[in-house]
Amino acid sequence: MAGAPVEVVTNSFLIKSLPTRTYFQYDVGFGTNRIAVFKPEDPKPQKRQRLMHALQVTVYPQVFTPRAVYDGSRLLYSHKVIETGVYRVHGSNQNAPKDAPGWYDITITRTAGQPIIPSNVNKLMVQGQATPETATATNLLQLLLSQNKNQDSPNTGKAYFVPEGKQDLRGMAVELWRGFFQSVRPSIGRMLVTVDTTVAAMYMPGPLPQVCMALLNVREARRLAIRDTNHEDFRKILRHLKNRLVLVKTPDNRPPRTKTVRDLVPGPVGRYEFTGSNGQTTTIGDHFRNVYNLPLQFPDTIGVVTSGKGAPFKVVFPLEMCNLLPGQLYKKKLPPDATATVVSFAAMPPADRLRIITAGGGNQQRSPVQDYQHSEYLVDAGMQIDQTPTTIRGRLLNVPPLLYKDKQVTARDGAWNVLGAHFYAPRQMLLWGVINFDPHRIDQRLIQKTSEDLLRCCNQLDVAPPRAIRTGNGHDVEGEQSLRNLCNELAGGDVTKVDMVVVLLPAKADEIRTRVKYSCDVKLGVRSQCLREPKLQRANNQYFNNVGLKLNARLGGLNSLVDSPVFAELKSKPFMFFGADVAHPGPGANRPSVASLVWSHDMYGAAYCATTRVQLPRTEIMTDLKEMMEIAVRMFGQKHKAAPANIIFFRDGVSEGEFSTVKDIEIGQINEALENVWTTVKIPGPKPKVSFVVVGKRHHVSFFPPNRQDRVGDKTGNCRAGLCVAAGLENPQFPDYYLQSHAAIKGTSRSAHYTILQDDVFGGNIGKLQELSFALCHIYAKATRSVSIPAPVYYADLACARGKFHFDPSADMDIEGSTTSGGKEGDVFQLDPWQNAFEPVNDSIKGSMFFL
Repeated sequence: MAGAPVEVVTNSFLIKSLPTRTYFQYDVGFGTNRIAVFKPEDPKPQKRQRLMHALQVTVYPQVFTPRAVYDGSRLLYSHKVIETGVYRVHGSNQNAPKDAPGWYDITITRTAGQPIIPSNVNKLMVQGQATPETATATNLLQLLLSQNKNQDSPNTGKAYFVPEGKQDLRGMAVELWRGFFQSVRPSIGRMLVTVDTTVAAMYMPGPLPQVCMALLNVREARRLAIRDTNHEDFRKILRHLKNRLVLVKTPDNRPPRTKTVRDLVPGPVGRYEFTGSNGQTTTIGDHFRNVYNLPLQFPDTIGVVTSGKGAPFKVVFPLEMCNLLPGQLYKKKLPPDATATVVSFAAMPPADRLRIITAGGGNQQRSPVQDYQHSEYLVDAGMQIDQTPTTIRGRLLNVPPLLYKDKQVTARDGAWNVLGAHFYAPRQMLLWGVINFDPHRIDQRLIQKTSEDLLRCCNQLDVAPPRAIRTGNGHDVEGEQSLRNLCNELAGGDVTKVDMVVVLLPAKADEIRTRVKYSCDVKLGVRSQCLREPKLQRANNQYFNNVGLKLNARLGGLNSLVDSPVFAELKSKPFMFFGADVAHPGPGANRPSVASLVWSHDMYGAAYCATTRVQLPRTEIMTDLKEMMEIAVRMFGQKHKAAPANIIFFRDGVSEGEFSTVKDIEIGQINEALENVWTTVKIPGPKPKVSFVVVGKRHHVSFFPPNRQDRVGDKTGNCRAGLCVAAGLENPQFPDYYLQSHAAIKGTSRSAHYTILQDDVFGGNIGKLQELSFALCHIYAKATRSVSIPAPVYYADLACARGKFHFDPSADMDIEGSTTSGGKEGDVFQLDPWQNAFEPVNDSIKGSMFFL
């Protein structure tokens, strides 16, 4: 195999001893799979953990010694037989009167399942057999590992978070918390624990007036005196607070009570009328003044409703009486302008990251590794974990040269210098114009400078000055008309002759950009390049050189090619590279998932087409892959008058638990598509050989050089681009490898994880797939750096992100995925309206890389 052997340190820790106990599983009766029925209501997972902790430690320690492990939802495990029945526990005060609110009945019943023997994981480690028994045993190991931290920290199951060192996100009432991810994972012949640092967004805790003012980014409480429920600020606060937990203060020295925000009422809350226990009507302001001698500080603000829809009367509290509880995970999608803050907060040099993983950091932030030998759950189970990170062997793959028109260059530390190099295949841009959607900030001088800089930096292309410069309105339907008028002026009515439209946008232009891309990609069929005003104001040569990369690729040119032995081998016969991805809506969003397929259609594997579909939300399997594959293979055949002999398919976004399903269904769809094409077209030769590789990015395995002077490391302290690890962390079921193909600009580099579900092209020669994967990370058209995943996978990501551009922005569709519109919770999602509204890319540009 090509490449020098190296040793690297990883953030995986060996489980030296598996649990020696046999465990029993408990749930609720009546034939369901639920463990604890909490009455009178089913609280949130964090509260369930607190209730179960109190049940075991405070209320019934004689029953739960040693303590059982609880998954926060439905299952309880104990190696001691527990007496089944109904257990009663209070949410905060076990000495509260029996008829007081806050008591919960927890029903626990032994399941009918077999006892759980942790050593069952040996079948997976040694024989590669995944069975229900091995899955249950692995889940138990994960619970034993996580229980110590999850029972008293906000968590996502495998990750927990602490407030020390937190950071605010301005204008959002959201905080960033650091934490640790820890996961049990099988490898061949052994079980490992992966530990990593991680970050999560949390709702900012504290008094609700301060929280609401932070959300609106205002300093005066009078801004919370909102009278209209349709007011934008009222709706914004409601979206933020609904279903959040608040601690309601009581003026009579009773313990504060935890309530859920169900709704808001407009101000002034002090004048909100209700019927008191004496049957008299009074206002909230008078009630607090007369009963508690406590005048409200903010009587004009909105109020908080904590009663549900079925309550006999509405329960309303003033904002000032409520504190938002800390540790509530913010699961909505963060806005793009928060990305820089999140990256800066999360990024840390690799040496610091490894030190914190193994020995903890400042601000009293202990690593879980430090506590494994003291965890009562691990000690009681007889489970031992090595505290020294595992060292494994890998290879530094040879860096493939990049071919330009007049020279060959080689990447160094993941980047290459193109000074003096010309595009391998430049294209003309003779008929183009500029449309300005931000005339208040982008004046004629800046437009002229932008045009001149583009001409200068795109001198490799055959670029003429813009034929026309116009001002448009992107906020209404005239946006499309403005673009159409420009194209008609450029080409005399035949927009297919227009090479490019350069679109100048304001800083915040998501809505305008959506209209522009819908008009250009779908309705007009003209290529477009958007440039934003803030970047234009400080644009330099590097910026416009990067724009030139996109322009040439969109026009059908080739920026560079990669020179690799595996490419030379593939080019002896027609071949196709595929990239596929499914993008899902955010939590609570009422819109479909978007599935995209991209494929190469040239002899170099550098030029790509794309097709996109919508499917049911959060469905990972590509529903229409068969049809999409047929389109791709037919288009390739029509262009080359030849069928592909080899297909290498890279699939993004699949979790390990879905590998077997994807192998059965999606590879099956590929085979059916090929069978249909070969049958209907009557192709005489054999069908293509297919290799199918899953590319994972959302894992937590990292690699570190043994020391900064080692040849494995680069100047940032990361491992060098080209590090490939195939031994020591192997998946017991499928061949796999980790490839760190890029150099991190900031923080710790994250490798991509490749899992081979089928390899007919190279016959199981994993070294050739590694070489090919690394080479494909060097031909991403938008950069002169190697990227973290192969170009076809990256392109599939981009195509998915453009799913919203396929819908008419003027139509009544929730294309941005608002969590406040659409169907109610529990409603069956209606896909047909979305499929009917979905419009394909215009035929004029469907063969180009419009998705860049």
